[in-house]
Amino acid sequence: MNVVRRRLLLGFCAIAPEACAPGAGSPPGDRSCATPSSGAGLPYCLVGALSITFPNARELMPGEVLLRGVDDNSAAILARDAQGYFALSATCPHACCTVSLCGGEACGRTTPTPNDCAVALKGMLPVSGPAFLCPCHGSEFGPDGAVLKGPALSPLPSVRVLLGATDASVDLADAVDASVRFN
Repeated sequence: MNVVRRRLLLGFCAIAPEACAPGAGSPPGDRSCATPSSGAGLPYCLVGALSITFPNARELMPGEVLLRGVDDNSAAILARDAQGYFALSATCPHACCTVSLCGGEACGRTTPTPNDCAVALKGMLPVSGPAFLCPCHGSEFGPDGAVLKGPALSPLPSVRVLLGATDASVDLADAVDASVRFN
């Protein structure tokens, strides 16, 4: 979705929020990985109040990361480091584009995020340097979501992880402190 269209939608949603509820006017697609959340939501872009399921996430090893998208507005990052699991919204706070996994220190190779609950992309979480890149304007984010290079001024928001026996859910409507880990 281009930036002009997204900004137009943001303005419209400010005056008619019921038209922008998750799933309202969305094209049909497999949204089976997302369920409504009762959390307060993230106050930026059109990030849906959704919980996104990551099947077999308990198999994620320290240093690995998964990226999964529902639609142009809602995507999540699930990662594991030495302290445990953590999650980030995958929507860039600058112009609301979905970030991609980076290909290393140069961050020159990105992998587009599949939508419609396609299989999550898997990558390695770098110890330092860029981990996520916004393909729209080039903002780079570290493994913890911190801004490394603008134009983004805010980090990728940290959100709650709900761990099951084999799966995990990332609750995009429940912001947490960036230091929080789940086990």
